[in-house]
Formats: sequence, structure tokens, C-alpha cells
Amino acid sequence: MSAFRWLCATALSCCLAPTIAPAAASTESVCPAGNTFDYMGVPVSVLADRSAYYFASEDKLVDADGAPNAYHPDDVPDSCPDTGRGIDCLASAGYPNGSWWQTVLAADPLAPDRPAVQQDGPYKGYFVSMTSLRNTAFAGPASPSSYVDAVRIPYLVLPAPIYRTNGMGEMGDIGWAINLDNGRTTPFVIADEGPIEQFGEASVAFWRALGTEAPNPRNGKGLPSGRVAYVVFPGSGKTAAIGWPIDTAALAREAQTRLAAIGGPAMLRACADAQPSNGALPPIAQ
Repeated sequence: MSAFRWLCATALSCCLAPTIAPAAASTESVCPAGNTFDYMGVPVSVLADRSAYYFASEDKLVDADGAPNAYHPDDVPDSCPDTGRGIDCLASAGYPNGSWWQTVLAADPLAPDRPAVQQDGPYKGYFVSMTSLRNTAFAGPASPSSYVDAVRIPYLVLPAPIYRTNGMGEMGDIGWAINLDNGRTTPFVIADEGPIEQFGEASVAFWRALGTEAPNPRNGKGLPSGRVAYVVFPGSGKTAAIGWPIDTAALAREAQTRLAAIGGPAMLRACADAQPSNGALPPIAQ
């Protein structure tokens, strides 16, 4: 996760342009009607009933947070070689020199000024890495089972200005994504909040599903190429039965059901193709 996570709480409105435009008229027969606004150069189209919104982006960043093997105390601080004990670098967790590490690493219940270390299991000795989506009642705040495993679960990180805008989604909401270049698809759950950043930060499992390999969170090697279209279903987390720990098959069923209700994958592809790839918005109808 970016070292700028702590900036999330400020300047949230700077990236949301107030321009509102109807969906392109030429695709009204395919794309559900709605409005479009610009977020950091990416058009975001919100359906008229606000049941979903979609966007497409070529930006990609891999997030390892929540994986039980994400971070290891033996890795060298402030250095990020391509390989190490953890699949991501300690600097990505803000440890040990960043004041914000407690937003990424669970605190030791007996010594809150230091990160919790797993005491047993296959990743004994690794730090406990958190996600914003969590269920600490399941196994306690110092257990990796209480968070969303980035290696196992396809999840999306919403930039703070989007996440903190009413109606744009909550932790646990679900969605669907398609790589417009190779046709590979994946369901996803919103499981983390990012800083003020471009769209395109997602888990290892998300990018593995849209490409051919699991990417390296340390250097981004293995991230798939291509423009990716996303659709998010705000409020869906209240009714989507995906279980805990999250059941990937249930996640896929729930996301597919909601996608089918608005026209299916063909709709998402057609609507994404209708949006300008350079971030320019269509003219406002007079």
C-alpha cells in the first residue's frame, strides 16, 4: 500500500471535477442511462438509479495487504529488492520509520507500539497485515483470518476521494472487471481504501485473474497489459452473501447476478468502449 495513505483524509474534493454529462447518445440503446463525471482524467459513469457505476483505466498497481505472507520483519527496512521474505517490502507498510504503519500492520495486543507477529501456522513469524474490510470478531484483530487475503481474494482498492463520496461504494460492496484486451474477467470485493491516486490498485488475486501470472507487489512485474473496465455495485455489500472468510465462488455468483441485471459483460464492454480512453468527457447536452 502506498506510503501516502495518511493523506486520504485531506483534499478529498480536489480530484472530483464537477462536470456532469449524460451518457453518450450513440450508446443509449446499449448502455444504461446515467451521468458521467471526471476523476483524475477517467470518466466515471453512474447509472440513473445509482445501482452501479463503471469506468475504464489502463493504470495498475498491485496491493499485497491482507495476505498472511505480505510482510516479514527480517526484510531490510527502506530497501525494496525484487525478492524477500515477504511478498511486499516493509516500506510499503510504512514500517519501521513511517508513523502510518498501524494502518497496514495489526498492532500487537500486548504491546500496541509494535506490530503483531503470527505465532503459528504456515506463516509463523510474519507480520499480520490488515485490510479496511475486516471481521475481527472472526478470529481477533491479531489474526490474518480477520482480513482479506490479497493472494486469494480478488479485491479492489478505492481511492479516498471516490470512497468518501456518498453513493460510490462501501467496504464489502462487490463488482466485476474485464480486461478489454484479452477478455479475461473477475469478480471483486471492495476491501481497501487507498490515498488520492488513480484508479487501478487491486489485489494480487485480482491481477492474476486478469492476466497470466501473479504479479510481484515489490516491483509490479507480471501485471497484465490492457485497459480494464470496472463496474461497482454500491450498497451491494449489505445483501451479497459472500461469507467470511470470503467464498470466491459465492463472490462470483453474486457479482454475475448483478452484472446480468444491467446487461451483462457485453454491456460493460460496450459502455467502456464508448468512453474516451484519454479521459476527455463528452460535451454536455444543451
